[in-house]
Amino acid sequence: MISQLIDENQIPEFDNLYLDMNSILHTCTHSNDNTITRLLDDQMYAAIFNYIEHLFQIIKPQKTFYMAIDGVAPRAKMNQQRARRFRTAYEAEINLKKAIENGEEIPKEDPFDSNSITPGTEFMANLTNNLKYFIHKKITEDSSWANIEIILSGHEVPGEGEHKIMEYIRSIRSQDDYNPNLRHCIYGLDADLIMLGLVTHDPHFALLREEVTFGPQRKVGPKDLHDQKFYLLHLSLLREYLSLEFQEIENQLNFEYDFDRILDDFILIMYVIGNDFLPNLPDLFINKGAFPLLIAAFKQTLLESDGYINENGKINLVRLNIYIKILSKFEFENFEKHEVDVEWFNKKLDDISISGEKKRQRIGKLLILKEQKKLVGFIKPWLMEWASQPINEILNLDQQGKLPTLHLNKDDVEKNLEFIKEFAIEAGFLIIHSQSNDTYEAKLDIDGISPTESEEEHEERITELRKTIKQYQSANLIESEEVLNETKEVYSEKFQSWKNDYYQSKLHFSIDTEEGKGDLIEMTKHYIEGLQWVLYYYYRGCPSWNWYYRYHYAPRISDISLGLEELINEKTDLKFELSHPFKPFEQLMAVLPARSKKLMPVVYRPLMTDEKSPIINFYPHEVDIDMNGKTASWEAVVLLDFVDEKKLIEALKPIESKLTPEEKQRNSYGHAIKFIYNPQIDHVFSSPLPGFFHDIEHDQCYEEEFKLPKIENLKIGFIKGAKTGKDLLAGFPTLSTIPFTSELALNEVKIFNFPSRSESMILNVEDVWSDLTVAQFAQSFVNKLVYSKWPFLRECRVVKVVSEENKFESIKTNTGLKKVVTNELSVEDKKSFRSEVSNLKVTWDKFKGVKLGEINALVYVKPVNGLIRNHKGAYVKTYSKDVEVYPLQLIVKEVTNKDQRYLTRPPLPIDQEFPIDSQVVFLGDMAYGSPAKIVGYNEDKTKLGVKIFKIQLTAEPNIGKKRLTIEKNEIKYYPSFEVAKTLRLNPLLLSKITSQFMVQDSSKGKVNIGLELKFESKRQKVLGYTRKLSNGKFWEFSPLAINLINTYKTKFPGLFKKLVNNVSGSNFPTVDEILSPEELKEIRSWLKEVKSELIPVSLESESFTKFSYQAIEQYMDNYLSMNQIPTINKDIKGVPREAILNANESYQLLSDQRFELGDRIIYVQDFGKVPILSKGTVASILTVGSKTSLGVIFDQPLLSGNNMNGKLNSNRGLIIDSSLVLNLTNKQFVYHSHASKNRKKLTDEEKIAKLKAIEAKKNQKQQQQQKEQQTKQKQVEQQKQKGANELLSLLKKKLDMNSTTTTSTTDGDCKKTEEKDYDKNNGNEDERVDPNAIKQIYGHIYSNVMNQGNVRPPPAPPTGPGHPQQFPYGMPIPPPGAPMHPGYIPVVPGNPLPPSFYQQYPPNGQQFVNSQPPPPPPPPPSQQQQPQVAESTSDEKSKNDNKHNVNGRGRGGSRGRGGYRGRGGVRGGRGGNKSSHQNQPKDKVKQES
Repeated sequence: MISQLIDENQIPEFDNLYLDMNSILHTCTHSNDNTITRLLDDQMYAAIFNYIEHLFQIIKPQKTFYMAIDGVAPRAKMNQQRARRFRTAYEAEINLKKAIENGEEIPKEDPFDSNSITPGTEFMANLTNNLKYFIHKKITEDSSWANIEIILSGHEVPGEGEHKIMEYIRSIRSQDDYNPNLRHCIYGLDADLIMLGLVTHDPHFALLREEVTFGPQRKVGPKDLHDQKFYLLHLSLLREYLSLEFQEIENQLNFEYDFDRILDDFILIMYVIGNDFLPNLPDLFINKGAFPLLIAAFKQTLLESDGYINENGKINLVRLNIYIKILSKFEFENFEKHEVDVEWFNKKLDDISISGEKKRQRIGKLLILKEQKKLVGFIKPWLMEWASQPINEILNLDQQGKLPTLHLNKDDVEKNLEFIKEFAIEAGFLIIHSQSNDTYEAKLDIDGISPTESEEEHEERITELRKTIKQYQSANLIESEEVLNETKEVYSEKFQSWKNDYYQSKLHFSIDTEEGKGDLIEMTKHYIEGLQWVLYYYYRGCPSWNWYYRYHYAPRISDISLGLEELINEKTDLKFELSHPFKPFEQLMAVLPARSKKLMPVVYRPLMTDEKSPIINFYPHEVDIDMNGKTASWEAVVLLDFVDEKKLIEALKPIESKLTPEEKQRNSYGHAIKFIYNPQIDHVFSSPLPGFFHDIEHDQCYEEEFKLPKIENLKIGFIKGAKTGKDLLAGFPTLSTIPFTSELALNEVKIFNFPSRSESMILNVEDVWSDLTVAQFAQSFVNKLVYSKWPFLRECRVVKVVSEENKFESIKTNTGLKKVVTNELSVEDKKSFRSEVSNLKVTWDKFKGVKLGEINALVYVKPVNGLIRNHKGAYVKTYSKDVEVYPLQLIVKEVTNKDQRYLTRPPLPIDQEFPIDSQVVFLGDMAYGSPAKIVGYNEDKTKLGVKIFKIQLTAEPNIGKKRLTIEKNEIKYYPSFEVAKTLRLNPLLLSKITSQFMVQDSSKGKVNIGLELKFESKRQKVLGYTRKLSNGKFWEFSPLAINLINTYKTKFPGLFKKLVNNVSGSNFPTVDEILSPEELKEIRSWLKEVKSELIPVSLESESFTKFSYQAIEQYMDNYLSMNQIPTINKDIKGVPREAILNANESYQLLSDQRFELGDRIIYVQDFGKVPILSKGTVASILTVGSKTSLGVIFDQPLLSGNNMNGKLNSNRGLIIDSSLVLNLTNKQFVYHSHASKNRKKLTDEEKIAKLKAIEAKKNQKQQQQQKEQQTKQKQVEQQKQKGANELLSLLKKKLDMNSTTTTSTTDGDCKKTEEKDYDKNNGNEDERVDPNAIKQIYGHIYSNVMNQGNVRPPPAPPTGPGHPQQFPYGMPIPPPGAPMHPGYIPVVPGNPLPPSFYQQYPPNGQQFVNSQPPPPPPPPPSQQQQPQVAESTSDEKSKNDNKHNVNGRGRGGSRGRGGYRGRGGVRGGRGGNKSSHQNQPKDKVKQES
């Protein structure tokens, strides 16, 4: 109930996201499946980048993103670090030995040592550099990173990651301007984060973590991060559940009840079950029921105490002692469980044991002395006689002073005073002591009887009295006080002996000696000191860097009071010396084993291995491990000696001077870094891994030291003004929106699918709608908005309401109005209703601990999932296509704080919705999907003027569609019954052998001999091999699958022959029945090889086979390496709003697109894992409910991409949501003007030809202007002074003029700038110039200057050996040795293909695969032709100057986010275009489509 599955955008917004990075580092640098495969450095860093980006995209922080990596830890943590690293190195060695024994291929390089993830190692230093690169790249390219505060606290900053995060939170909370409703989210798997989050007392706090699973998990190939489930653990709900836990004592305390103070105490008492700094108290294990025990002891402590234990991070020792003494009862019970023997029974120790007392309480038995029983027998006759009288008679006798009393023996009373007092209270009489006579009497307690007692009440009183007396008279008896004391003495001796065994075996001292008793007191005082250290660490920061707990074990619970009482008597104030952290290399030498010596600088290594080393004893090869009651190896106590700090530093100090400068840098402290976006800067940020990551050519991020805000007054506890309960901010869950009662009860609530054996907090929901009939509710709320999914409320629209008899839903009348109608349920519908009700009750009861009571109605709803812009420009709610059902009592009418993201918005004036310079996507038919910028409006501001960039003059590559056609033609599927007939196999055997087929080996273990081509229970198929019909009845197999099955059958005929007789029934056949051990080994080896090529996916998925993945990748590499794609820019006036798309506001619109395999897409968002305007090909489609995810092969490798589980050779694959891209193949949002609607629809080729014609006409006009301008320039030049300066002046001017007439396409299409060639081939003037073109220009200028204007034709391009053949535009490079023909399809080596998968080149003269034929090459310039150079405008001159001026800056136009150039080949100004990049034609072309 406190965890929320991340579901698209249905989570609250967060201001701050904090990453505890070390769990990411471990996940991304090595596998958890005991393999020794090493990832390459670029793979590790790319995986880390991808993980960070994925988490960022889930939460989307609005203010701060804080990444913290573990730095040098306090000494108290190093003991645990040392133990873990020694164990890790040992386990790595074991894994290597296993791999060698199993004959696995051993990588040549050393496997990755996870101990590298320790501050000061070379890996961590490289990690910092790579993270800086990643952050610079994201801030430069991603608006969601650029607009918030980004902080990195790396390994060079001392402190644990999670505590550096808490230090930051403590600092900002203590500022006067802190918002107590700031929304925090921390990512990390450490359980301590829950406690650290509670320490803040901020209600808007959640933990982000992966799904935690238990039990055997079969790993089927690498798991894509996209498939990983994430949860938010909401501390607002945890706080409410804890509040329910303690509400029963709210009115019973002797001091003021304050839940947040109780929460502080709760945090402290949980330390005793162990943490990173202290061992757990003996026998207290969460998985063995410690939690309810701790809570019960804590409640009792609060009732007996005079205040709280935790006083703003400081322990009140007196109150802690009360808690420890109450908790000690658990230790007595634990002792009693293990020490029952013959003597126990002979001495009747059960009579005085705690467990015996509990047993007697359960059956209503008492334990009393024999003489006490006699005393009861003496009192009984008098008590029964007079208490049985009617109340009126008793009152009369008392008023007359004649009510008889009973004289008691003084010795009997004083000897058993406590006993007789207790009996008197329960039996309803008083013990009166006459001090003058020193006598004791028993008298009826008249005040305890109602003066108006009825006969029925009188009878009830007498019955209860008889029960009480009987209980005492039937009690278990002890002979005498002496016998009781003797029994207690035996019990105490056995208990002391039991504890002594613990100390002798674990800590090697005896508490039976005076010295041992002194050691015990010292140990308990040190443990209490440790509790205080931890409490300070959580509440105030590290109190001492060099303090640590000096024992491997904690003292017994009952002994802690010895140390506490001594500290209390001494009035000791627990204080710590702050000291300073270790240097990184000092920590490494303190925690690393000798097995990890390669992680240390060379000069340190002999200290770890040389027998003469003064610290060689710090590095034992073998260590003892004590499981100490735990089951997992990582929980065991590693019995390593503690490092002597002084001895270590003395050994290291002389060596420090021998370190290299780089090593000295690694051995120093650093500081946290703040990364700041600045559009005015433009630097090159060098790649930390050249060859893998590209330089950031236009880095617009700078770094500065981050300093924490100074704390003037540390704020601890709940801050006034923080909202709770129903007032929590939108999206944050609370239980209080529905009325309920709560109770602790044994309910077997399932935790990780196992029923809980402890009591659970059970919520009994009350029906808030009980004052309405179902019909009344339906009439009021069908088609209306309510809130469902309690406690994680989200807005939804009611579509129908169903009761046991009727269905209420909305219909549209003839007048167009909607009304709610009632229809009676059919028999089948009634059955379905009862089934749904039953399922809901079980789900909520057994999985959530919520009892719903009677369910009278079910409410069917569609959740709000976003906003969509309507034709008027307003943003209205959209609803999920999936219908959800909830019981009526869990529907909430209204919430206090609505989610601003889903509030409808009225249309804005056009200039407010689309300000000048804002970046959009054009949806016109001629330039669909091209980036555009708003440059103006018409007079009445109803339409827009836009500048469209990078209009592509060629059709999109259609390799994806060709592969789809090939796969459809070649990979046909056949039903299983036909396959069984063809292969002559029993259909049942075919079904089993293609799934998991288990046989039992001699050790009763299971061995799988199935091909695993289909997974019925997991709803998975194998790409290219199997699929299931849409009706869900039959499996079908492709020729690839049939061939594989046949190969299996042919290779192992004996197996199939014997399996025929063993396929029926549910029992597993044994190996002995069907195989010899040698055959089994051979089969398993063959299956392992075969299965490595199989890729399981969900049944709902569509995907290319891996052959097509690699064919598309190879094709695009060749295509882009050989072709510069020509583009143009264009200005259009009179564009309506419908013709442009604001991608940031169009998630719902984009998510409704339809996609098919092979479609070309363009990424249209300026944030996320993909650079804006990157193009790619859809290679897989996964639809779950209404959500569509696309597996895209992008044209270029991505920093956060992956290889699609090995299907690609580079990291260009990514699974993304369909709302982030625009489908370029199936254009679904094309805007048509009135003219274009009536025109004949043009093909892509015709559109492109038309664009070229428009461009040519524009260029012709520009050419004429250029001629006129050139003539004027010549006249001016003739009047210039002759001489040496004339040559330089001419050179400069010709350079300017010629460079102005030279333009190129996006990728530098080589064009020669002459007359008609310029007109014909001029593309985007703003794009990069090919180096060959530059050489030609300079050659031309040189010729003009030196030959007085004579133009010499350029030499023909060289051919022959050493010079590659020049291919026409659009043709990919054929493989070496293959005919130089376009249109070939790559083959994946080693993979069998159907016939048409092989290379088949088209005959001579056949057109290239692209629909667009290659443009003709430009004609060579004639010697008689004079170069025609257009005069540069000021804008053009600025642009050309900037091409050669590294100091050119500006965040608009040619550099920036969303315009063009940069991300995905296009970038523009975030705040506006600072410079023009194309001549503005006088007559702008009006929008045609």
